[in-house]
Amino acid sequence: MSADEDLAAINYFCRRKLFHHAYSLCDDRLKRKVGDPLLLFWRAASTVFEGRPTEALRALESVQDKRDFLLAAPIAMIHAHERCKLVDREAIQELEAKLTIASNSPSLTDRAHIQAAMFQWHCGFLDLAKENVKKALDMNSGSTEALTLMGWIDMASPKDSVAAKAHTWLDRALEKRPKDLEALMGRLHYLRRHRRQLTPALDITSQIIVHYPGFIPAYIERVYVLLEMGAWEQVNEASQRLAGLMPDSIDAMIAQCLNQLCREGGYAMAASYIAKLKQTLDRLEPHNAQLYYTTAQPFIRLSNRLATVLDGCTKLLEKAIVIEPENSAYRTELGHVHLLLEDLPRAREAYQHAASLDPHYVKALEGLIRCQLLSGHFDAAEEQLELFNEFQMAMGKSAEMTYLSSVLAWYKYGDARKRLQYLKEAVEIELQLINAMPLSLEYYVQVNPDFLLEMVKDYMEHCPSDPKREGEDVHPIIKIVLDLLEVVCKVNPGSVEAVYHLAKAKFLAGDKASAQLAAARCLKLDNTYPKGYVLMGQIHLYDGHAKQAIQFLEMGLSYNFQVRNIPLFHILKARVQITEGNYDEALATLQTAMSLPGMKEPMREGNRVPRMKRPDHIPSIHERMTLYLELVDVHTKLKHVNEAAKVMQEAVQVFSGMPEQDRLVMAKAELALARGEVDAALNQLATITMDQPYFIEAKRQMADIYLKYKNDKKAYARCYSELVERNPTVESCLLLGDAYMNLQEPEKAIAIYESAMDSSPEASVLASKIGKALVRTHNYSRAISYYESALANESPIGSILRYDLAQLYKKLQRYDDAEKILTEALEHPQTDEISDIELDISCQTLLAQVYRCMQNPKKAVMALQEARDLQMRVLAKEAMAADTRPQRTKLADINYEIAELYSRDLKEVDNALTHYNEAIENDEGHAKSILAVCQIYLSKGEVDSAQLQCSNLLRLDTTNEEATMLMAEIMYRSNSHAEAIFHFRSLLDRIPTHYTALVRLIEVLRRSGKLDEIPKYLKLAEESTVKVNLHPGYHYCKGLHYRYSNSPHEALKEFNFCRRDTEWGERALYHMVEIFLNPDNETTGGEALEGAADTSASGGKKGDSELLAILTADKLLKELPQNPKSLRTQVLECHALMATKQKVEIERALAKFAEILNTERDYVPALLGMAVGYMLLKQPPRARNQLKRIAKMEWTSELADDFERSWILLADIYIQGGKYDLATDLLKRCLSQNRSCAKASEYLGFIMEKEASFKDAADHYEIAWQLDREANPAMGYKLAFNYMKAKKHVEAIDVCHKVLKLYPDYPKMRKEILDKARASLRCP
Repeated sequence: MSADEDLAAINYFCRRKLFHHAYSLCDDRLKRKVGDPLLLFWRAASTVFEGRPTEALRALESVQDKRDFLLAAPIAMIHAHERCKLVDREAIQELEAKLTIASNSPSLTDRAHIQAAMFQWHCGFLDLAKENVKKALDMNSGSTEALTLMGWIDMASPKDSVAAKAHTWLDRALEKRPKDLEALMGRLHYLRRHRRQLTPALDITSQIIVHYPGFIPAYIERVYVLLEMGAWEQVNEASQRLAGLMPDSIDAMIAQCLNQLCREGGYAMAASYIAKLKQTLDRLEPHNAQLYYTTAQPFIRLSNRLATVLDGCTKLLEKAIVIEPENSAYRTELGHVHLLLEDLPRAREAYQHAASLDPHYVKALEGLIRCQLLSGHFDAAEEQLELFNEFQMAMGKSAEMTYLSSVLAWYKYGDARKRLQYLKEAVEIELQLINAMPLSLEYYVQVNPDFLLEMVKDYMEHCPSDPKREGEDVHPIIKIVLDLLEVVCKVNPGSVEAVYHLAKAKFLAGDKASAQLAAARCLKLDNTYPKGYVLMGQIHLYDGHAKQAIQFLEMGLSYNFQVRNIPLFHILKARVQITEGNYDEALATLQTAMSLPGMKEPMREGNRVPRMKRPDHIPSIHERMTLYLELVDVHTKLKHVNEAAKVMQEAVQVFSGMPEQDRLVMAKAELALARGEVDAALNQLATITMDQPYFIEAKRQMADIYLKYKNDKKAYARCYSELVERNPTVESCLLLGDAYMNLQEPEKAIAIYESAMDSSPEASVLASKIGKALVRTHNYSRAISYYESALANESPIGSILRYDLAQLYKKLQRYDDAEKILTEALEHPQTDEISDIELDISCQTLLAQVYRCMQNPKKAVMALQEARDLQMRVLAKEAMAADTRPQRTKLADINYEIAELYSRDLKEVDNALTHYNEAIENDEGHAKSILAVCQIYLSKGEVDSAQLQCSNLLRLDTTNEEATMLMAEIMYRSNSHAEAIFHFRSLLDRIPTHYTALVRLIEVLRRSGKLDEIPKYLKLAEESTVKVNLHPGYHYCKGLHYRYSNSPHEALKEFNFCRRDTEWGERALYHMVEIFLNPDNETTGGEALEGAADTSASGGKKGDSELLAILTADKLLKELPQNPKSLRTQVLECHALMATKQKVEIERALAKFAEILNTERDYVPALLGMAVGYMLLKQPPRARNQLKRIAKMEWTSELADDFERSWILLADIYIQGGKYDLATDLLKRCLSQNRSCAKASEYLGFIMEKEASFKDAADHYEIAWQLDREANPAMGYKLAFNYMKAKKHVEAIDVCHKVLKLYPDYPKMRKEILDKARASLRCP
C-alpha cells in the first residue's frame, strides 16, 4: 500500500473510532517502513484516542521535531497530557510555548498545518482544524489534501448548511486529482450521509476497488452501502468477499449476523456469529467500550427475544461496562436485555444502577417504569408517568413513554379507548422517526423492530376476529397494524413473529392471497412454528378448501405437538370435520379443546399484569365463545337438542356482561331454527340493534330465514332495505343489491348499486357489480356505455373492468374491440402483487380465446405462453407454500390449452406433445392432457406408450370414464378383445346408461363374435331408469345391435327414432342410408355368389321397393350436415348414385371419388367406392388395383368396416379367377378382425363347396347362418344343400324346416333338398 492509502485507511478507522485498528495498521506498516514519521505519529495518536496517554507521550517525543509534525506533535502531546489522571500543567505550558514558536516559524510547511488539522478534526476541534486547513491553503491553494480535509471537516459540522456545501471542496480536489483516494472516500461519505444517493455511492466503491484493490475500507463501505440499499443477496456476497480479504473483519461478521437475523431467521447461526464477534473484538478493539455497545444494540432489537442471541449480546454489554463502568447507557441497555429475557430483578437492578449514575438519563427511567408495570405496581408507575409527562411537555413526547401510558390505561383501568389513543400517538412518533432516517445499523436501533412488534401485538388484541366482508372498509386498527408491519418486515424480513402477524393482518383485511403467501413465508423461516400452520388452515378453510385446511393442521401437528395447545387448532379441525359430515369426530375434537388450560378460568377482559413474552396458548374471549358456539352447532346437527340447550345456557352464564353478546343471540336463533321455531329465531335476531357489531350479520340471517323457511321474498328484500335505511354504507347497499340479484330482479339491483356509487364513488367494487348486472339484464349497449364511462373516470379497478368488458365484447362477437381492451388492460408496469399477476393471467387467457375466435391460432399461442410465464411467476412466489397444487393445476390447464392449439389448429404435433407433457409434469393427474397424449400416441401407432399413460391415469382415478373408454379402445386395437370388454363392462356396471361406452362395447362384442351378449347390457340400461326409452342413445345402441344381427327393418325403426338428435342423429343417418342402399348386406360389385344365388332363388327384375329405397337414401343424405359436407357423406352420395346401376351415374360417382382422392390420397372408403364402381362397369382389373392398395394399408378401427368390405370384394374377384388360396387369406384376415362377419364365412363356405369339401363348407355356412340369426333363406338353402352332400340328412331336414317356416314358398327347398334328404333317410 502507498502512503496515501495508509493515511486514508488511518483516517477511515479514526473517523469510525476504531483506534486500535489504526494503531495495528501503523504498527504493521512500520515493520516495512521503519521510522516513518507519519506512521509513528498516527500510531501514537491512536494510543491517545484509545485512552493510553502515557504511552502516547513517549511515542510522540520521537516525532515532535519532524518538519511535517511541528504543529501536530505538540497538539497531540497537549491532548495526551490533558487525558492523564494527573495532569502536568508545566509540561502543557512548555508545549503550548513550543507550539506558538512553531506556528510563527517561516519554514513551516502546508503539510504541517494539514497534519495538525487532521488530528484536531479527529479530536472534534472542528474550528481549530478549519483554521489550520485555511493556512495550508494560503500556502498552497492547489493542495488536494487540504481541499479534501476541508470537505471532511465541513461534513462533520453540526450545521446542515455547512455540511451541505462540503461537496464543493471535494469536487475541487477531484478536479485536480480524479483518483485521489481520500477525496473519493469523502464523496462516498457525502453521497451516503447527506444526499442518500446510494447508487452513485456504490459506483464510487467500485471505482476505488478498481484503482486501489488492496484498500480494505472500500470493501467495508461497499457492504454498508448495499445494506442501506436493502440488497441482501449482494450484502452477503460483499461481506464474504471482505471476510476473504480480511478474515478478522468485524464489519463482515456484523453483516453476516444481520443477514441471519433480518433475512434468514437463522438465530442459532447469528448467536455463533455474535460469540465469534466478541472474541474478535477482544483481540482487535479491547478498549473500545462504545464499539461493544453499538455492536450489541441492533442485534438485541432483532433477536426476536431469543435467549441464545441475547446471551451473546449480554456478554458484549458486560465487556463494555468493564471498560467504562460509569456509563449509564451501557447499564440501561443491559437492563433492557434482562427485561427481554423476563429476568425482572436483574433488569430492575441494572436500570437503578444506570439511574444512579445519571439521574437525568431518560432511557433508564423508562426502563424502571416498565419494570413497575410488569411487577403490577401500577400506582407507582402512574406517578412516575405523570411526572415524566410534565417533563415531556417541554422537550417533546417519547414513543416509549406514550406506549407505557397505554399499558397502564389497559392493565390498570381496562380502558380500551385510551389504550388505543396512546398506541396511536406512539406509532405516529415512531413512524415520523422512521421516515426521517436512512437504513443503517443505527436505523435498526432507532426503529427498534421489537418495540414495533410489541405495539402490533397490543393492537391485534383489539382487531376483529373475522376477515372483512365484501364492500366493508378495512378496520382502522388493521390499517395501522399493516403500516407498522410493513416497516418491521422491511427491516426484519426474517422475523417469524412479524411475518406471521403480517399474514394475520392481511387475512383480516380480506387480502387472502397475500395472507397465504406471507403465512407460507413464515413457515419457510420456521417449519415448526405452530401458529403459522393454524393460520394457513384458517385461510384455506375460509376459502372453502377443507381438504387443504386439514392437511396444514395435521402437518403442524407432525412438526410441533404444541399446536394442540392452541384452541383455534381444535376449532378449525372440528369445522373441517363438520364440513365432511363427521359430527361425532367434531364433537370429540371440541370436547378436547374444552379441556385445554385457561378454558374454564373465570372470564375477564385480558390479563391484569402485562408480560414481556405473551403465551401463545391462552384463549381469547372470542375463541372461548367460538368454542361454545361450535359445540352448540355440533350438538344441534347430531339432534342432541337438550345437550345443545345446556351448552348454550352455560355460555350465557360464562359470557354474561362480556363483549360479543350478539353472537350468543345469533346462536340462540340457530338453535331455535333447529327446533323448528322459526318465529322465535326471528324474534331473537330482532333484538340486535344497529349500534351492535353483529347487526349486519343478524339482518343477513333474518333475510335467509324469510327466504328459506317462509319463502317470503318481500320480507327477504325488506331486511336488506332496512339495513340500508339504518346504515347506508357501501356494504349494506351491496347486500341489498345482491339480494335483488338473488331474487332475479337485476334492474332493482342496478338502481341500488348506482345509488351507492353516487354516494361513494371510491367504492370500486360497485363498478364491477353494476356492469355484471347490466349484462345479466341483456342490456348490452348500456353495459358497454357504463364500462366505458367507468374506465374514462380512471377507476381503481380499471383492469378488472376491462376484463369484464372484454368478456362482453367476446360474447357479442366484437373480437377487435375485445382485443383492444385486453391489450390496454395488460399495458402496465410489472408488478409483484399476486392478485395483479393472476388478473393478467386471466386477461391473457381471454385474449387467447379471442384470437382463436378470430382464426389466429399463432397469436392465441403467444397469449397463452405469456399467461404460462406469469403463472410460473406465481408458482415461484408460492414455492414456499406447503400446497402448491392449485397453482400447478392452473399452469397445467394453460399448457393444455397451448397444446390444443398446436394439435388442432396448427397441426404441430411435436409442440403439442411437449406442452401436454409439461401439463402432466405440473399435475400428474391432469386427465385432459393424459388423454390427449394417449390419442397422439395412438395416431402414431405407439400403442404401448398410449397404454402406459392411460394406465397411470386410471391408477390415479379408477373411475375416470374417458380413461376407461380409451383403455378399452387401446386393448381393442391391440387385439386384446377380452381386456377391452372388461374395461367397457366395468364402466357400464357403474353407469349402465353410458351409451358411448355401450356403443363401443357392441362394436367389440361384434368383432369378438359375442353378439349374443349384447341384449343383457341393453336390459341393464332399461332397468337403470324408467325414461330409457326416451333417450336417443339407447335407441341408437338397439339399432346397432339389430343391424349387426341381420334385422335391418328393426334397425331402421330404432335409428329413425334418434335421427334428429344432435349427438346421435348424424351417426344414425349414416347407418340408415347404408341399410337402404344395401339392406341384405350383399357384396356390392361382387359376382362370385350371384351364380349360386341364381340356382337357388328365382330371378327377377328390380322391384319398385329397391327404387324407393334409393330415393329414401337420397332424402336422408340431404338431412346430413351440408356445410361443410363430410367425406363420409360424399362417399355415401356416390354409393347412392351407383345403386341405380346406370352407367352415367356410376361414372359420376367415379369422378367424385377421384376428387376426394385428390385431397385425401389414401382414403379407404373412396378407394373402395372406386373399386365397386369399376366392378359395376365390368372392369375387374382396375377394381383389383384399387383393392390391392387397400390390402397393403395398415388396418384402423375407425375404418374397420371399409377395410372388411374391400377385403371381401377382393376375395370375390380372386374366387372368380379361381385363386382360392389368396381369397381364403383375405377372408381369414376379415374374420381375425371381425368374428361376426357372416359374409366372410359364407365366402369360405362357397370356396369349400367349389372344392367339393362339403363338410367344411357346411361348417362355414352354419356359422354364417347363425350370425344372420337363421333368418337368411339363401344361406339356409346353401347350408341344407351342403349338409345333404355331406350325408348329414337330419341336419339338412332341420334347416329346411326352419327356412320353410319363415318362407313357405321358398323355391327348390322342398323339392331338391327336403324330399331328397327324407328319401335318403328311408334307404337301408
